[in-house]
Amino acid sequence: MRNLSDDEFSGWMGKGKASRFYLAIIGLKKGKGLFIPKEEWNLGKTPGRICCYIMKKFPHVKYQYGMKPDKSGWEVKRVE
Repeated sequence: MRNLSDDEFSGWMGKGKASRFYLAIIGLKKGKGLFIPKEEWNLGKTPGRICCYIMKKFPHVKYQYGMKPDKSGWEVKRVE
């Protein structure tokens, strides 16, 4: 085990509310979108699960989401 400097520390992939995907999706402003490539997604089901969870917890927040037609990843857009 060794200590890391600030330059070496790259963060980590957390789960649930600590994941960078959750933070990116919940941080979207109205009308803004996000593309999540399949290669980067390593959590499980789909980003739609995160969107549904957020919409359930925060009823004033709405998203449109889905897989791109070429199946290269997911698009998420905050509509409300």
